[in-house]
Amino acid sequence: MPLTPLRIPRNLKKKLEKKPPQMQDAIIACLRQLQEDWRHPSLDSSKLGGTNGIYHAKVSRGNRVTFFWEDDRIVIENHCHHDILKGYK
Repeated sequence: MPLTPLRIPRNLKKKLEKKPPQMQDAIIACLRQLQEDWRHPSLDSSKLGGTNGIYHAKVSRGNRVTFFWEDDRIVIENHCHHDILKGYK
């Protein structure tokens, strides 16, 4: 199965570089899994309520990445703590 193309904006790459190595590894693993199968159960991916096509996927127990689809490509929007997403539901 081919990997889904992924776009990570430059500002998010810089933000990722400032994260501790363990969190960087977890985010990268999440992004790889998104490319392989964005609906994989380990990601717990779902659409954010109250948004127009924004989804989130689990990086770790308390951390998520948000993303949206641009044609057939996943665009990573942000990495954030799970509590930030509570306002969307």
